[in-house]
Amino acid sequence: MKYLKSILKAIPVLGIAFLLFTNASYANHSEDAATPPPGSELLGKIVDANTGESLGWTQILIVELNRSTTAHDDGEFHFSNLPAGIYTINTFRVGYLDGKIAVTVTDADTTRITLKLASTPIEVEGVIVEGEQTDLLSELTKADVEVSGRKLRQNLGRTIAETIDDEPGISQRTMGPAPARPVLRGLSGDRLMVIEDGERTGDLSATSSDHAVVIEPLTAERIEVIRGPEALLYGSNTIGGVINVERGYVPTVVAHHAHGSVSMQGESVNEGYSGGAFLRAPMGPLSLRIDGSYRNAQDISTPQGTLESTHINTLNGSVGISLIRPWGYIGTAGSYYDSEYGIPPDPVAGHPGGVRIDLNRRHLESKAELLPKSRWLRQIELRHSFTSYEHSEIEFSERLDREIAGTGFDVQTQHFSTTARFNQSGVLRNGAIGLWGEFREHDTSSGRNLTPRSREYSGAAFIYQEAIWKKIALNGALRFDAKDVNPKQNVGDTTEAGLVRSRSFRGFSGSLSGIYSLGNGFSLGATAMRSFRAPGIEELFSEGPHLAVYTYEIGNANLDKEQGFGLEAFLENKDSRGSLRLAVFRNHINNYIFPENTGERSRRIYSLFEYRLTGEKDALLSGIEAAFDRQLLGKWFASGTVSYVKAEFTNTNEALPRIPPLGGKFNLRYQSGQLSLGGGITAADAQTRLAQFETATAGYTVVNLFGQYNFNSLGLFSTVSLSVDNLFDTEYRKHLNWVKHIMPEPGRNIKLLYKVFF
Repeated sequence: MKYLKSILKAIPVLGIAFLLFTNASYANHSEDAATPPPGSELLGKIVDANTGESLGWTQILIVELNRSTTAHDDGEFHFSNLPAGIYTINTFRVGYLDGKIAVTVTDADTTRITLKLASTPIEVEGVIVEGEQTDLLSELTKADVEVSGRKLRQNLGRTIAETIDDEPGISQRTMGPAPARPVLRGLSGDRLMVIEDGERTGDLSATSSDHAVVIEPLTAERIEVIRGPEALLYGSNTIGGVINVERGYVPTVVAHHAHGSVSMQGESVNEGYSGGAFLRAPMGPLSLRIDGSYRNAQDISTPQGTLESTHINTLNGSVGISLIRPWGYIGTAGSYYDSEYGIPPDPVAGHPGGVRIDLNRRHLESKAELLPKSRWLRQIELRHSFTSYEHSEIEFSERLDREIAGTGFDVQTQHFSTTARFNQSGVLRNGAIGLWGEFREHDTSSGRNLTPRSREYSGAAFIYQEAIWKKIALNGALRFDAKDVNPKQNVGDTTEAGLVRSRSFRGFSGSLSGIYSLGNGFSLGATAMRSFRAPGIEELFSEGPHLAVYTYEIGNANLDKEQGFGLEAFLENKDSRGSLRLAVFRNHINNYIFPENTGERSRRIYSLFEYRLTGEKDALLSGIEAAFDRQLLGKWFASGTVSYVKAEFTNTNEALPRIPPLGGKFNLRYQSGQLSLGGGITAADAQTRLAQFETATAGYTVVNLFGQYNFNSLGLFSTVSLSVDNLFDTEYRKHLNWVKHIMPEPGRNIKLLYKVFF
């Protein structure tokens, strides 16, 4: 463990030393130290494919460098200080198809391109690029699912989970609206990472159903679902995948003009409203970014009545600033997230008065990017972040007739990482190698909760590589992780969880994926993955009541590491009229760790059932997914998804708890210019394959309507989105809703979103 601590402490010191050394080297080798050598530039313009009209306010993203900018109102955009190489350029513009092309940037030169966007697939296939520096696009650079533009505004919900709930394979675990968390292919918690700007959030949403994800969707730029080898760049426990919410806290490009947006949203089902704003502006060689949002909502209305204690009140904001130079950039950002929300009361299984949760997160991160003048090294990135997370569960005492403090959590987390990315060499592209470290101090405060205060040290080394040869594209990753869990209280005591002591875990994870082009827009692919997951302090040594989730939790000090083995095969088709994707998967997890309902009442608090952590069973999750988006005729389009997962313990053939049933969505929309109108149905089969103590959930079908209109006025670009969820006020329940026995899902909900870009 001493060796691991030394590595974690050395990472930021080595990073700063390397930054200073590299900066000094550039100064010494420059003919004029006061004038840095020029970098490569990418200049471009966005126009309408039919009319040639300039398209301002288009977001342009360089995927490999994760740099984004917004086009001026005349459609022109500018990236400076780029290392030479082949890059994937993504475009997002309201009312137009998302674009994806590849561009070659040459060393110390200016590359000029014109991108022609289309509002419908039949007008033009993808993006037309005028310019000589182009290359075939690597399909490996794209996320499996990307929610942005029209789709992001149409589906914008109170949480990240609700916003992406329509995507294939995704459902949401809920306990009221605020603590909703995504579930992907039946996997959630620590097996599905939810990150922000590629960084862990430092919250506790993975550990319990009442803990919220501290990411506000209103000011998100885009949301990505990442699977396969690329997911291992973020963690080893990614057999479920990674959900990355891009906000761009730390600016990475020079803002050549001030631009931003203002958003306002209201909804009827909870008398809710929210507003947010974003601004990026130049300050000489500095680039400034500011955002903020506020969300307020009352209790949810359902067809059976009001679901009490489901209110939300959230304030969120950030400020970031960076120095952008030809050698790279260095920047920092600070953010805060304050939220108060309710957990519904359960007179039978939990707290009859409900629980109010107050949480806050303070986050500070710093990033530096170096662009070495090297034939083989393209980019070096250094990152450090500090997160302070506090979480209090306020209970109502009927005996005292007042609120009292229940379980509380105080978590301090530091992350360190350094990643080197390599230039193209023959068939090899986008190679990367890196180190990552985490220090986490965890304190659970409650008179009735006996979980010991602890410190966790984690470290990892990883390598990633892509290769493209003719019709074949491959990518692979290998990662080694180490984790030490060190209790600071009750060491040597034997509790109901077992002997309290330090635990150490080590393990490898890896993945290999390939795509073969069959021609005519068809491609065939497969992915294999081995994952590693170490248990945390909550799973090892927790002991005490957790009234917000109606449980008495008992950890297991003897838990072993989880090891997962995943396989996936998929078929894709893309042509001028749309896209289709079909995938089958099989994930086998050894020593599957989960809280098992013993069916016994707690001796300390009789109203609560004991849930004991166990890892003695192996789990198998297999299933199928399909998604399509296609032009039917003229201006009519159809899209939909179907998802199914079967999950069981291989030792006993018993069903895993909390697995979503067969479900799907179908939408039909009319799109003409800047107007889009449509409707659809969301349906799910009954879930009758149950774990012990679970109750069956009936199937349902819900009808939704949506519309969106975009317009220019007073030199600004505006978009208005109107949607009606659960049009017929249908009474239905979702299997992954922990409070489904109290009330059904929300009733009819009218949502209006107005967003203006400037």
